[in-house]
Amino acid sequence: MFSVIIPLYNKEISILNTVNSVLEQTFKNFEIIIVNDGSTDNSLNLIQTLEDPRIKVIDQLNAGVSMARNRGIKESKFEWITFLDADDLWKSIHLETLKNLIDYHNEDKVFCTSFVRSNERVKDSNDTSVFVIDDYFREAIKESFFWTSVTCIHKSVFGQVGVFPKGISRGEDLDLWQRIGRDYRFIKSNRVTAIYRIDSENKLTTSSFDYKKSALSLDHKRVRYFTRQSEKDYHISTLKRYVRTFLMRLDFKSAIKTLNKLIFMLFKPVKHD
Repeated sequence: MFSVIIPLYNKEISILNTVNSVLEQTFKNFEIIIVNDGSTDNSLNLIQTLEDPRIKVIDQLNAGVSMARNRGIKESKFEWITFLDADDLWKSIHLETLKNLIDYHNEDKVFCTSFVRSNERVKDSNDTSVFVIDDYFREAIKESFFWTSVTCIHKSVFGQVGVFPKGISRGEDLDLWQRIGRDYRFIKSNRVTAIYRIDSENKLTTSSFDYKKSALSLDHKRVRYFTRQSEKDYHISTLKRYVRTFLMRLDFKSAIKTLNKLIFMLFKPVKHD
């Protein structure tokens, strides 16, 4: 039922714990596709010691996290695609929770559960409430609820909206979620089923910001109009936040580029189909 896609790059300390958190799932109908994206440490050797017929390892030259995930989508055999970063963890009920959501909302194609960060107090939550999010952008302004390692997306969705943008390693997920949010509603469970590890090795958030490899570098003219006012508000809010961040870092070149994009977005029309 589920294809679990794990992009792997230099995570030798974390990867076995991550994969084991999948193998320990209460729901057992899944495959694990690990795309080794040119790791230079011992990551590949470690995962090759795992003996489980549900694990498929793809070894490729380094092409970035977007291309690794896209390769996993292409190689998947099941209709429901889930993602798990190579240093994050699932609780044992993660896939079972998604399965129940899919069974109950059987006409929907985009699902997610909830998560906690590893520096937060992790506790079992009795909150199993489920929300139907008709407007992704309105909800995303309030919080980044659709985090990669808790998402579950029907394979047909990628055929309609596309996959992760090539060459982008920052904001690549948000770019895809925005495209999905234009056409689909999201079903979200408040049940905490995953842990986002902020203290693992080789963490992208601790590295310097490369504008060319961020979603900010994508051609802002590719979207001819906004589908709703909330979509426009989301983009404007996001770009304003980036401008402030770049100015605080004294990165004036990136600030100017982002400001130009913000000005363009301010004049982009809202067209309701």
